[in-house]
Amino acid sequence: MVAPIARGTSTAGPTTPAGLKVPAPEEQAPVWDRALSTASPPPAIWLLGAHGGAGVSTLARTWAPAADSQRGWPAADRYPNVVVLTRTHRIGLTAAHVLLRQAAAGLIGGCTLLGLVSVADHDGHLPATLRRQLELVEELAPASWRVPFLSIYRRLSVEQMPRWSPREESTETQRRFARTDPAATVHPDLVDIGRAVFDSARTAAISRKQR
Repeated sequence: MVAPIARGTSTAGPTTPAGLKVPAPEEQAPVWDRALSTASPPPAIWLLGAHGGAGVSTLARTWAPAADSQRGWPAADRYPNVVVLTRTHRIGLTAAHVLLRQAAAGLIGGCTLLGLVSVADHDGHLPATLRRQLELVEELAPASWRVPFLSIYRRLSVEQMPRWSPREESTETQRRFARTDPAATVHPDLVDIGRAVFDSARTAAISRKQR
């Protein structure tokens, strides 16, 4: 069992953005003090679910470089690059906002926050109030990506879901196969976002080596 490093206090530090409401210690996600993965190669991207049912299992399966951070910050892993993952309902967006405020306060154990991935929780446009809340939450993330509602994935188990790797063919090739068996081809929207997230992780790794 991975033990968490003690959560930070809710007191703003010298690097905390002015006006930021720092989450209380009991609101913060834990910072893991031991590596979550012993895989080789290790995960390049960690998915931090803001709440249960955020879609972590689906995207950890879909994106070969990604893994589940077990609702905490993987500070002890080789590539502590984190994407916060949330659904677009009120509970999800509120929970994601807490995690992003924790990151902005520097209480994530040296992890690199790559951005926020929001996953549509229904087919159709967001109500205006949720759209404004999403935009507000996205402002705290260094980057943000929106996954549309993909009904084809409702028919698949996690084991049936296809996987994408950065080494695979281009997005344009993926688009040509978009209408094939959903269990054989990753949806092109997920390929686009996965590639963008992986590129951000690679940039973060290079920056970390240069420090």
